[in-house]
Amino acid sequence: MKSLVLLLLVAVTVSSVLSKPLPEDSEAEVHKEFETWKVKYGKSYPSTEEEAKRKEMWLATRKRVMEHNMRAGNGLESFTMAVNHFADLTNEEVPRGLLPMPRPEEEEVDREFEMWKTHNGKTYNSTEEEAKRKEIWLATRARVMEHNKRAENGSESFTMGMNSFSDMTSEEIPRGGLLVVFPSRDGGEEAEVDKEFETWKVQHGKSYGSTEEEAKRKEIWLATRARVMEHNKRAENGSESFTMGMNHLSDQTTAEVTGRRLQDGEETEVHKEFQTWKVKYGKTYPSPEEEAKRKEIWLATRKMVTEHNKRAENGLESYTLAVNHFADLTTQEVPRGLLPMVSYQHFKM
Repeated sequence: MKSLVLLLLVAVTVSSVLSKPLPEDSEAEVHKEFETWKVKYGKSYPSTEEEAKRKEMWLATRKRVMEHNMRAGNGLESFTMAVNHFADLTNEEVPRGLLPMPRPEEEEVDREFEMWKTHNGKTYNSTEEEAKRKEIWLATRARVMEHNKRAENGSESFTMGMNSFSDMTSEEIPRGGLLVVFPSRDGGEEAEVDKEFETWKVQHGKSYGSTEEEAKRKEIWLATRARVMEHNKRAENGSESFTMGMNHLSDQTTAEVTGRRLQDGEETEVHKEFQTWKVKYGKTYPSPEEEAKRKEIWLATRKMVTEHNKRAENGLESYTLAVNHFADLTTQEVPRGLLPMVSYQHFKM
C-alpha cells in the first residue's frame, strides 16, 4: 500500500498539459488580429475566396503556434514559435530553402512516428490532421521519455510507454475509466504472484536483511503492481494515453523514492487527523508497532485520496474519494467484494 500513491502522480502527466484548453478568443478578436497581421506584412488578396482560403491557413498556423507555445510554457518544448509573413502559405508554397532542414534526430523521430502509426493502424484524413496528431504524439513522447529518464535515475518507481491513444488529447480519449477492483487471489494466483516477485528480485538484485523486511517490501511491491495493472487495464480500455511498468524502485515508499518528509507543522496536523479518524471509527491497536504499521497504510490511503481529489477539482476525474474505515487496511485485508479503502463522492454521470 505504501507506494500506491506515487503511481497516481502520473495519471495526468500528459493529460494535465494537453487537456488545458487554448485561450478562447472571440471571432471578432481573431478577425482583428488577422487584419492587423495583413497590415503588418502588406498582405492583400485578389478575391474574397482567396482571402478566405488564406485566412484558413493563417488560422491553422496560429493554432499550431499557440499549442506549441503552451507546451513550451509547461516545459515540454525548448523553444517558442511565432506567426510570421509565411503564415498564410502551405509548406509547398514557402520559398525553397527557408524551411529548416531536418536534423538526424528529427529523421529518427519521424521514422518512429511512422512505425507507431503502422503498429497502431493509424491513418488521417488530411496532412493538416496528421500534423496536428503528430504534435500531440510528440508531446506525449516527450513526457514519457522525461518520466523514464527520472525512473532510470531513481526518481520514479515505474516506467511509462506509448500506446494507441498517444495522439489524442485527454478530452478525446474514450472515457469509462471506473476504478478496477482486483479480487482476492486464490492459491494458484498467489503462487503465480509469488513467482513473479521472486523473478523481479533476481532481475533487480534484491535481497533483504530479514523475513520481516522482505514481507514489508513485498507488501509495497504488491501495491505498486496492483496500481500498474489497474492503470494498464484503463489504458487498454481507452482511459489512459500511456502504459506503466515495474522497475527497481517498486518495493519503496513514496517518501523513500522522493526523499520527502512531512514538515513539523504538517506532521502535527496529520497526526491530529489520524487520531480523530481513530476515534471516529473506534480504532485501537494491540501495540505501538501495530499502530505505526497501520498509520503508514492510512497515510498512503490519505495521500492517494488527496491527490485524486485535486485532479477532480481540476476536471481530470469524474468523481471524488474520501477516507473511510478501511483506510488502515491493505488491499488483501479489505473484506472481499468491497472497494478498497475509499468511498465515492459526488459521482458525475
